[in-house]
Amino acid sequence: MPSPHSLQSKLDAALARRAPILRDKSIEAIRLFHGRADGIEGLVIEKWGPVLIVQIHEGHPVPSPELLRPHLLEWRNGLHARAVYLKQFVRDRAHATPELRESHQNSASWIGEPAAEEFPVREYDLNFLIRPFDGYSVGLFLEHRNNRRRVAEFSRGRRVLNTFAYACGFSIAAAKGGATSVASVDLSRRYLEWGKRNFEANQLPIDSHRFYASDIFEFFNRARRQKLRYDMLILDPPTFSRTRRPPSVFELRTQLPRLVRESINLLDSGGILFLATNDRQIRREDLESALQTAAPSRRLTQLDTPTLPPDFTGDPQYSKSIFVRVN
Repeated sequence: MPSPHSLQSKLDAALARRAPILRDKSIEAIRLFHGRADGIEGLVIEKWGPVLIVQIHEGHPVPSPELLRPHLLEWRNGLHARAVYLKQFVRDRAHATPELRESHQNSASWIGEPAAEEFPVREYDLNFLIRPFDGYSVGLFLEHRNNRRRVAEFSRGRRVLNTFAYACGFSIAAAKGGATSVASVDLSRRYLEWGKRNFEANQLPIDSHRFYASDIFEFFNRARRQKLRYDMLILDPPTFSRTRRPPSVFELRTQLPRLVRESINLLDSGGILFLATNDRQIRREDLESALQTAAPSRRLTQLDTPTLPPDFTGDPQYSKSIFVRVN
């Protein structure tokens, strides 16, 4: 654990490194402190418009909330934030205590006034609705800021399928980029409803877009039966997930080959596959291998391997992504 002086210097240095992006008024959601890359593994601080969220991850020697509090009070004032929320992240969320789960849905802030239940943040020309006390995630994954721009660029005139869509961040980027249609698939109906609100927040009609509350492999089966085809497919699966009804477990390391194979099978010739993961145990080489072995009869051309945004600099293994063309 860093000393009080070391803590101050690490926080100051992290904020100074983000000065350019903080000055960019087109970006309102930023990772201000990124764990090991900024010198304190297990500590993450993010700015979501008028709200700061502090994440303390289990299993790391992170400074106590008492030590962090005066620094976050200073950041709140300097960054003109309204509220600061503190969230404890456990390794096994399925077995988190009821008290911990409730704390992630408590509107009362750690510092400052309570924030609105939902509010928009700007990312370039896109708007995303953020819910600061809706659980562990607030509606958007910041490491994909560059990838959302690339998805928008690749999507024009294409039929896009966004799997594991969550609140439909990539779907919004695709629709804004000129996709002819976007299909969003997620197991949670609630997240898809959130996604529809994101379409509304961007003045995007949803008439030509579809939303499927489905297990991804069940959707793949349905797509084959209905002969659904796509020109672009977004595959950004979770590392691990567990459902209660029906009881099932998804683990990316074992499911990756099947996911990639079935995704490629839905792409017409010339289609684009975006594949990403934040599993630290899966290397970029593993993604490339999964792509090559999944479709031996098709020709894959690597189009881009985007770098992480500047607020994630220093931790290249945090998230890996690849765009490939499939012929």
